[in-house]
Amino acid sequence: MRGHIIVALLGSLSVASAACGKGGGGPGEHWSKRPVKTMSAKAGDVAFTIELPDGMRQTDDPKGKEVEFDFHIDGRVYTPEIRVSTGGVAKDLDEYKRFESKVATWLRAETLSDGFVASAENPNYPGKEDYLVYAYRTAGDKALACSGRVTRWSKGEVVKDKVAQVEKACLSIKIAP
Repeated sequence: MRGHIIVALLGSLSVASAACGKGGGGPGEHWSKRPVKTMSAKAGDVAFTIELPDGMRQTDDPKGKEVEFDFHIDGRVYTPEIRVSTGGVAKDLDEYKRFESKVATWLRAETLSDGFVASAENPNYPGKEDYLVYAYRTAGDKALACSGRVTRWSKGEVVKDKVAQVEKACLSIKIAP
């Protein structure tokens, strides 16, 4: 009888461990390993598509000016969080760098033919594996800003190597004609 109780307890611990992200369970397959899929949305009067990891939920702003994408799993929200909006905080890289004046070192800061992209460690949480991405894209007289944030899915995870995937998502925006 005692052996059955120990086996039952070990089985319960195994299930609890899997639910907490240990042993391969938790929020499911890590976002960085999921297939990418095209999602369509609209921010203000600007329709667009964006390439995002499968399973991201889309939340439209009631005022219609922005769309947010994130993971909502087992009652918890996970990053990456990506917001696409019509406003934006800057229309060129120099303006954005002035806006983010607390950033000491940029992972990427690049002007593109149709906008720019910048990424850095979140200056409000240094050393906490918290990174920000910002991209500004134009097409004719239309423009969209993409703000991304990526943090850990599990304790001890290194996130810096996943920033490029969030940049790629923001840069995948295609503004509809």
